[in-house]
Amino acid sequence: MKTNLKKIRKSSIALSNLSENRLNLFLLYLAIIIEKRKQEIINANKIDVVNARKNKLLQSFIQRLIFDSVAIDNMQERIEHLKKLKSGIGEIIESKKNDQGLIIQKVRVPLGVLLVIYESRPEVTIDVAILCIKSGNAVILKGGSDAKHTNEALYSCIKNALKKAKLPLEIVNMISSREETNQLLVKSDEIDLVIARGSYGMVRSILDNSKIPVLAHSAGGARIFVDKSADLRMAEKIIMSSKIRKPSACNSLDTIVVHQSIAKKFIQRIVSLFLSKNIKVIGDDKVNNIIKVHIAKNKDWGTEFLGLTISIKIVKDIVEAGEFINEHSKKHSEGIIAKDKKVIKYFTNTIDCAALFINCSPRLHDGYIFGLGSEMGIATGKLHARGPVGLKELTTYKWEIYGKGNIRK
Repeated sequence: MKTNLKKIRKSSIALSNLSENRLNLFLLYLAIIIEKRKQEIINANKIDVVNARKNKLLQSFIQRLIFDSVAIDNMQERIEHLKKLKSGIGEIIESKKNDQGLIIQKVRVPLGVLLVIYESRPEVTIDVAILCIKSGNAVILKGGSDAKHTNEALYSCIKNALKKAKLPLEIVNMISSREETNQLLVKSDEIDLVIARGSYGMVRSILDNSKIPVLAHSAGGARIFVDKSADLRMAEKIIMSSKIRKPSACNSLDTIVVHQSIAKKFIQRIVSLFLSKNIKVIGDDKVNNIIKVHIAKNKDWGTEFLGLTISIKIVKDIVEAGEFINEHSKKHSEGIIAKDKKVIKYFTNTIDCAALFINCSPRLHDGYIFGLGSEMGIATGKLHARGPVGLKELTTYKWEIYGKGNIRK
């Protein structure tokens, strides 16, 4: 194994002792270097996209792979935003004085060394590096082979920024082979956390083989319940945007759940709009009694389409809607459009999910939108972090106890 885990651990300790200004200096240099090498990065990405098309990969995968001028500008905005945020490292989360005079403090600290495994999206390379360094963590990156040339170009920018900022080069590392990944997954004494984002198969394999705790996000997709109290113009606007704006995104809309009282009026209108945009519509029998669409199979309700397909389900009330959504949810993003406060309260109390969107689009499920600067991905589990994984989610805490010669009686 080429990766020197002892050096990486040592670099993480050195990083935890640096000032926030020093860490922000890395971000400053990284932004400058990326801007200078913008065309070089775009050219590298074009090679990856051409290869993906030659290999006849899905269009939704290719969309996530593209890293053009707009994507680089968006990334630069995230770097700039992150510079303005406080890392929280060293923050006293809780402090108290006990009856023996001991000062007991809970203090925020970095996690240490992370292994981050991801597929397709090249911007993750930069997002991971900037979040880890800002939060005081060292990281080993394992990107997908389909983004090889783009990831290598971005990694070169990171290494140069580390040199400019005079930070240990071992803070950010990149591996390329599956063999080395498997070797690292058992190094629980050297690596503190694995973060996995990608296909269900990839994430499942990591969960099955890792001896290290895993923070994971595999499948996504959203459902939106349109209640009988909903503003239907608002519903139309949110639903169309959630499906059309970026159908390959993990927080795009897959299923509309409609209250039966408004079904006839609303479904005829929304299906017509979908068909005008060449979106395939799948519906249950009740939908087909209103307007003819493709007949839904049971497996369709839990499918993350990642493309121009949407399913529609009619329910009798919020209770049935809640049961349906919980049964088919990937616990990523779910939404409701309603005015009735009791219905909204039932929805927020009932739906088990990382993030709920009330009268707004699930496409807003994003670390940058949430004010986190950037994100590692969306965690759909319940332990340690849930939803966008930003700076605070890359920390833990330790207890510090201050005394004056105190001993246990």
